[in-house]
Amino acid sequence: MKAARISGPTDMKIVEVPVPDLGAHDVLCRVVRAGVCSTDYAIYTGELSFVKTGLVKYPLTPGHEWSGIVELVGPEVENFKPGDRVVGDTFVACGSCGFCITGNFYRCNKIRSVGTINAWDGAYAEYIMMPERHLFHLPENVSLDNGALVEPTATALYAVTLAGVKIADTVLVLGSGPIGIIAAKMAKLSGAGKVIIAGRKDSKLKTALALGVDAVVNTTKEHLAEKTREYSGEYGVDRIIEASGSTELFKEALQLVKPGGVISCVAFYERPVDGFDIDRFVINDVTIRAVAGSQGMYPTVLKLMDLGLADFSSLITERRPFVEAPQIMHDMQQRNETRIKIMLEMEK
Repeated sequence: MKAARISGPTDMKIVEVPVPDLGAHDVLCRVVRAGVCSTDYAIYTGELSFVKTGLVKYPLTPGHEWSGIVELVGPEVENFKPGDRVVGDTFVACGSCGFCITGNFYRCNKIRSVGTINAWDGAYAEYIMMPERHLFHLPENVSLDNGALVEPTATALYAVTLAGVKIADTVLVLGSGPIGIIAAKMAKLSGAGKVIIAGRKDSKLKTALALGVDAVVNTTKEHLAEKTREYSGEYGVDRIIEASGSTELFKEALQLVKPGGVISCVAFYERPVDGFDIDRFVINDVTIRAVAGSQGMYPTVLKLMDLGLADFSSLITERRPFVEAPQIMHDMQQRNETRIKIMLEMEK
């Protein structure tokens, strides 16, 4: 089969690799859609902090946002059959340790992340193999496009959940990429009274407004703190979802959240945060939550999509054939005013 392999920084090629062999509980899936994530790009460039620390090792096949169709199943697979439409977790646990036996796969100390840390081969390929325990059925009325957006939606929902968003809360989302926009929508679905999203591109902010966000702030044209106070009042916002990956915005979040509020961080920053006002953090009794992945959110997201409450296909701003993945990575080095999500298409 064909796969897009990264052999080192800026070195991605389409190569022939063996189709994975199935174990008794494994499922071979034909990939139909694969989303391009900023983490994939940071692995490609070598700038991801986990590349520098050795947690991400080359060569690897990236791709953790995907949807596909079951091709073959192992002899002991019970819940999937050829032809089923599926999506998969972003990790593979060992399946046999104490955590896994009790179903707490996220705590497995032998965990392998799909296409990233300690990589399990990802979905930039014609086929991906996953253990049955890490697959989910895609509801009939949910498109394969939205299926490939389940993972970023689940991650955004986890960020909102850890922020503890409640009915009538005022929520500020920093960052207008896919995670930020989806998190803003998830905050509204969680009962937030007012959701504000801040970003640098008008076209992306317009997309967020179309999905139901209450207010936007273009940080290249407007003063973030002043505009936020207009919407939230002098005491600040109840919850902040920090999805920008900007250390400066992370520090500013501490000035914008009200005493007793929560900042939920769903981004990688690639460097230490210098000048963090720890005394303000302590005296204002602020909680900072780190968002690692999408732990346990897939079933809820799939239900929301099935109900028609979480259609994010409008975030797809570009579609490209899978075989163009190396060129896409090269092209992403250039700034783009309208790019939100690139979708690789394995087939029409």
